[in-house]
Amino acid sequence: MPSDSETHTPPHGLKLRSSRGGTRLLLVGASLVLAYGVAFLTSIIRWMNFWLRGPYFVPYQAIFLSALMIFLLWWSSRHHNGPPPVLSTVIYAIAAGYTAGVIAMVLYPIFQPDGLQQVLTALQFPTLEAAIAFFWFPVRLLTWLLGGIAGAMLVVISRRPSVLERRPS
Repeated sequence: MPSDSETHTPPHGLKLRSSRGGTRLLLVGASLVLAYGVAFLTSIIRWMNFWLRGPYFVPYQAIFLSALMIFLLWWSSRHHNGPPPVLSTVIYAIAAGYTAGVIAMVLYPIFQPDGLQQVLTALQFPTLEAAIAFFWFPVRLLTWLLGGIAGAMLVVISRRPSVLERRPS
């Protein structure tokens, strides 16, 4: 009878092992890529570009997607046993999309010359209407919808069986 050191596992039985953090990062990254693809195909990205013209679009998107990724990573870290629940994940992702949109609205001028001063100036609301318009802008940009799509993708991907896991024969 061969010992454990003498047994050989065939190459098709290879199982990819990764840390929980790496798995969560891949899960969230894949859900954001798919959500961005859906947003591109449904013209949500074109709608965002319509409202954020010129050099503002790329910095806004970079900050928005980074913040949304952090929020979704935090949410996925809360669910260690099994996939995240459907309804609460989608609701959380909608709120995270809106919040990431507000964060991006505050921080996107930071990449421009004298950006810190622009950020500080943008946070001084002279009237109530200016504050309402600022906090309404992410709703108009559909960041909440992009967050909701990413949350739905997160749920769908997390419920799919891994193609790399070895299945019993």
